[in-house]
Amino acid sequence: MDRCFYSRIACVIGSFIIGYIAYCSFRIQTPLFKRLFGLKLH
Repeated sequence: MDRCFYSRIACVIGSFIIGYIAYCSFRIQTPLFKRLFGLKLH
């Protein structure tokens, strides 16, 4: 039971960290993409 419980916590924490990193990279890349698309459109 303890092993299953800890593995479940590890999965939740791992998915949370991956989601947070993806969110941060998305927040950082969005202005760059907007700038690139703005240059291409103009």
